[in-house]
Amino acid sequence: MQLPHLSINQFQTFLLLYAAHIDYKYTPEEEAYIKDQCSEEEYQDMLDLFTQHSEYGGLKIILNNKKCFLCDDKIKQRLYKEVNQLFKVDGAYSRPEKVFLKFIDNLMNTS
Repeated sequence: MQLPHLSINQFQTFLLLYAAHIDYKYTPEEEAYIKDQCSEEEYQDMLDLFTQHSEYGGLKIILNNKKCFLCDDKIKQRLYKEVNQLFKVDGAYSRPEKVFLKFIDNLMNTS
């Protein structure tokens, strides 16, 4: 299966969806936060893409698109901030979320 090439907005939405599911709890607060960051159509398209793939498949989509967006420091900072904010919206900053944030930090600093 060919991996999709996403726009920056789609990438951000997909990354937030992936991050929100990292602890296997997708809360209404996380959903509302993500929906506030994008259009309803974009949210639904990226949610459909997310649910069509396994966790590994989702990671492959992120890795496939990272080279397009994570070469710009402003974009990296914005995405990191968005993921960090997402983890705080439900008031439960879980261990898997903390580990994933460290992974995102490493991902953004490797080519």
